Amino acid sequence: MPSYIRKPLEGLFPLIPLSLHDNEEIDLDGVRRSIELVAAGTAPGCIVFGSMGQMTSVSETEFDAVCETAVDAAHEAGIAVVVGSTAAYQREALRRARFAERAGADGSMLAAPYALPVTEDWAKDFFIEIAESLDGDMALMLYNYSPLNGLNVTPQLWERLLEIDNIKAVKESNTALPHFDEVLLRIADRVSVFSGNDPAFFHASTLGAVGATGIFSWAGLTTGTRFIDECRKGNQNDPWVRRAFAALQQLSAEIRRPGMPSMLSHEHGYLNALSELGGATPGSPRRPYQRIPTEAVDALKQAATPLQALEAEL
Repeated sequence: MPSYIRKPLEGLFPLIPLSLHDNEEIDLDGVRRSIELVAAGTAPGCIVFGSMGQMTSVSETEFDAVCETAVDAAHEAGIAVVVGSTAAYQREALRRARFAERAGADGSMLAAPYALPVTEDWAKDFFIEIAESLDGDMALMLYNYSPLNGLNVTPQLWERLLEIDNIKAVKESNTALPHFDEVLLRIADRVSVFSGNDPAFFHASTLGAVGATGIFSWAGLTTGTRFIDECRKGNQNDPWVRRAFAALQQLSAEIRRPGMPSMLSHEHGYLNALSELGGATPGSPRRPYQRIPTEAVDALKQAATPLQALEAEL
């Protein structure tokens, strides 16, 4: 497994929502509160500016302010912080990654530029140039999410990219088993592989994944953290672990039920609603994105009941 100069990228890393006031201005206190909640839930780290955390919705100045606040809050709490540097074009992605490194982030999560589909060769050159532009203290977490940019990073491309020293982690959000399993079998012994969501870690951990992006764990952060830790120990058949997996999977399945808003169009609203179950105060997403409807929030609350029951037992 890779070695880290700063804090390691392993375990449960919940996604931090972008907190906004009613007038859509950045609420830095809300960002700080979310990170403090993650730390109180014993998770070892967090991710700021994932796609669900509205990485596309901020100016340069706002990105910098949130990055500095997040790094400060995470370091005060003693947890790792990954700051996403994905952007619509390469120059801004490079600027964001360098700013995050100099601010003291432990890692930066980076997908290929979004908006129009990119080719595999473009993506390879992009990742290499960003990685080589950094000083090398901060780990890079590469991010595969094809709805963002039309690109599915193949296991073969991952292998080529791992030749770059400061690429230490991979967030693999394509959980289609033939692809997901091949990625894990090929590279999980050389890089910290993160599953794209928390219940997916139940399977991913059997093939060497060491971390998970926390989405549904917001409804029970201590439970989610323990679930990831127990899976890492190989305790998937433990009754408590299977109960926790079922509770997390119930929330994941609820989002995909007929009549629920599309995850692709409402991912910001879903993260905000789920984080509110854990006590965060993100407000509404920036327009044109909006909150999910009240009836969808009620369905999430109902689906979260088993997870919150487990949380109450800890």
